[in-house]
Amino acid sequence: MSRRKTLGAWMVTGLAAAGLLAAASVTPAVSAGAPEGTPPVRTISYNVCGAYAAQCRSEMPLATWADGLQVHVADWDADVVMLQEMCKGQYDRLRQVLPGYAGVWTSTRTADGCAKWGDDKSFGQALLVKAPQSEVTGMSAEITPPGFSGEKRSVVCAKAPVEGRAVLACGTHLRRDDTAQNDTPALLERIETWANGLPVILAGDFNARPDYAHMDPVYAGRPGTLSFAEADGTDQQYFTAACRTAGAAECRSGAPTLVDNETGTKYVSKVDFTFFTRQDFRDLRSETVETGFTKVKDHLLVRSAAAFQERTPVAGDLTGDGVRDLLAVQDDGSLRLYPGLGNGRFAAHQVIGTSGFAGADVSHRGDWTGDGREDVIARIGDELWVYPNIGLGRLGDRIPMGERHTGWAHAHVLAVGDVDGDGQADLVGRSANGLYLHRGTVGTNPTLPRDAVVLGGPEWKAADLPDILAPGDVNGDGRADLWARAADGQVRQYVSHGAQALAAPTVLASAPPAAHPLAGAVGDADRDGHADLLLTTAPQGTDTGTGTGTGNLTFLPGSATGTGFGPSVTIGEGGWRWIQSIR
Repeated sequence: MSRRKTLGAWMVTGLAAAGLLAAASVTPAVSAGAPEGTPPVRTISYNVCGAYAAQCRSEMPLATWADGLQVHVADWDADVVMLQEMCKGQYDRLRQVLPGYAGVWTSTRTADGCAKWGDDKSFGQALLVKAPQSEVTGMSAEITPPGFSGEKRSVVCAKAPVEGRAVLACGTHLRRDDTAQNDTPALLERIETWANGLPVILAGDFNARPDYAHMDPVYAGRPGTLSFAEADGTDQQYFTAACRTAGAAECRSGAPTLVDNETGTKYVSKVDFTFFTRQDFRDLRSETVETGFTKVKDHLLVRSAAAFQERTPVAGDLTGDGVRDLLAVQDDGSLRLYPGLGNGRFAAHQVIGTSGFAGADVSHRGDWTGDGREDVIARIGDELWVYPNIGLGRLGDRIPMGERHTGWAHAHVLAVGDVDGDGQADLVGRSANGLYLHRGTVGTNPTLPRDAVVLGGPEWKAADLPDILAPGDVNGDGRADLWARAADGQVRQYVSHGAQALAAPTVLASAPPAAHPLAGAVGDADRDGHADLLLTTAPQGTDTGTGTGTGNLTFLPGSATGTGFGPSVTIGEGGWRWIQSIR
């Protein structure tokens, strides 16, 4: 079928500034695929009018209707499909014709009109994601305030991999209610809780035009978490006069999606929207499509596309400011983040994990989830976990890492960066038998799929080399190197040669454990091009066992020759005796 706005127009030079070009009027025809250059993250949102026979319900047989919608999904190569005013029979049939899609269904009522599609009269909305069902976590909730006697409205979401990244995709169908702002405050509160920092795609029938006050909470977003951009917000052919006069780059406007109820022939109102979180997506685009499925014109199908924002993580940087940061485990089991200041010092700590890390191996080096942020790795007991960085160093729901045939309980595990130079994060694990490289595979479910590579033998046992450090790439060859502190205090440098055993080390310094209980490295903390060393000092006082002294944190800048360190500088006074590890 012809499209109200052609995606081919997006490829015109200067489109980013000019928006989509005008196109022909809507007439039912055949579906059309996405033109070359369409961004890879693609969504469909469509109010299918499944139950209202007198107004718009399709007169097609179920199989014909489902096959027709399947064509639209396939032509667009949609990652996420949000469908409103849907009957359970329609949903069940779509699951059959879309075998590569996981489904989430929610219903708050029944409708007699749904009998056309099957015995189950449940009426609600569905969300379909192009992913295995096992990798999708569905959730839904009513968002209509208590005490309302009309139809309850809801939001349905899925945490799922979309183009290789974990995303929260949500569909909704709101009511028109001036006093409750169309339920949008409750909608955003629920999504913020579920997203917990994940990229968000939100689409559906909002029953409000862009300039209505009902949409204010959505356009305003939630500070620091949900800042939304509307996929049609840069299409200048639909800009209001005020936006044109102001020379705005974005406008609360966009292509109409709903038929004029008086004439039944003209689309004049925009009530269907697709939003993407600004910090996670770019190149937003949208178009409307007449399906011809309903017996009278009703809603247009909305096809939207975007690309993920590209981030290049800096090794050791958790907060996203390009400066390397420090993680510390306190003896009460809490996890502290000390944001780097770029001068070899660190800001006041933030608690990013309140408990459960006592005795754990906690480290950070590398993006394990593929979202451009460095993540945290933790070996806790016999289990290995990835804690996704959801922004500013905050941690999302942990993800289990691959199993080890002998378990992880007796291994010392450290995230060190890309040791083998394949562009993906790696781990090293030390056991009684030696040091091993575990090569990682990045994704929404990060794994360690390949056999471990022996990097060193029994000389790496904890009694001889108690501390393994991750300084990053010290010689500029694109591979992460290692430091180790020996029992006698020698700080040794092991240059990576890829997925093969390490060569003999170079001694960089001496830092006896009795005087310096903890050693750590975050890479180049003062941004002079050389990896630096962090040490704690032993508690000082009248009684070193339980005395009043609490130990300090010192910084040793890497030398210009890369063969040692400059004089130590105290950068943290007091309190470091209560810290179990610094990474």
